[in-house]
Amino acid sequence: MNTSLQASKTPSIIVNEIRMMATTFKGAHFLLEGDDDCKFWKLHLKRENVRLVNCEGKPNLTGAANLLVNIPKLAVAGVYDADFDRLRGIAPHLPTMLATTDGNDLETTLLQSEALKKVLAIHAVEEKLAAFETEHNITAINYLEQTAREFGRLRFLNLIEGHNVDFDKLSPYRFVSIDDWSFNLLELQQQYAKQASISHPALESALLSNCANLTPWVYPQGHDAVCILAQGLRRAIGSEQMNERALTKLLWTAFSQAMLQETTMYASLRQIEASLPKPLFA
Repeated sequence: MNTSLQASKTPSIIVNEIRMMATTFKGAHFLLEGDDDCKFWKLHLKRENVRLVNCEGKPNLTGAANLLVNIPKLAVAGVYDADFDRLRGIAPHLPTMLATTDGNDLETTLLQSEALKKVLAIHAVEEKLAAFETEHNITAINYLEQTAREFGRLRFLNLIEGHNVDFDKLSPYRFVSIDDWSFNLLELQQQYAKQASISHPALESALLSNCANLTPWVYPQGHDAVCILAQGLRRAIGSEQMNERALTKLLWTAFSQAMLQETTMYASLRQIEASLPKPLFA
């Protein structure tokens, strides 16, 4: 089911390899951004009908789709991360071929589902979780979203203002305490402002002007949110010494087919499926 393609792909390379595969495989070629996406979708698609294509990034995926849409004999579908497209007013790309994640990416899509509640039920310590929520007068899920939102607002500002901030240096592990799950927002903003070469008051003004607090999960990015959750599960609300990678896998397995069927992403894929020679789902 999984298609192993060579590194350093281009849209043209992806198209040529799909053309080659299509000489012996008559099902759908399913475009995905990366290896993790392939591993997740292996759990949900009908294996004998689908070949997964790791496009190694969103630009390659959308670029390949632009070429493939003009080759009608090839059966192609796929999913890509919405990122901040909705906030920026960017329309879905080739919706007759591609679906977008409900959240900004796959991880935030899973975190908005019952999968997160299942992970907390199994891996959080009930007494610690209850104590945290009582002390802070907020659910752990809402706290997670609100904390991840602050990182997401900065990511969005960085995108639209071109500040060229390196978020590898602003990992949530630096600003979210392993001891009590507290979050040092001031330090995060000061470090961002330093990298962006602007004052902290200027940053606050820019956030106020450009990054309104909208509905939950509009700003959070999956990498940030999973890191933040991992910090909480280590001590404040649990005792699990897991990293981001392990926690992501737990979310994958907790996310059932029934949960998938509740997403807009799934509804879009079912519409796309109607134009394919074989069903995507069992």
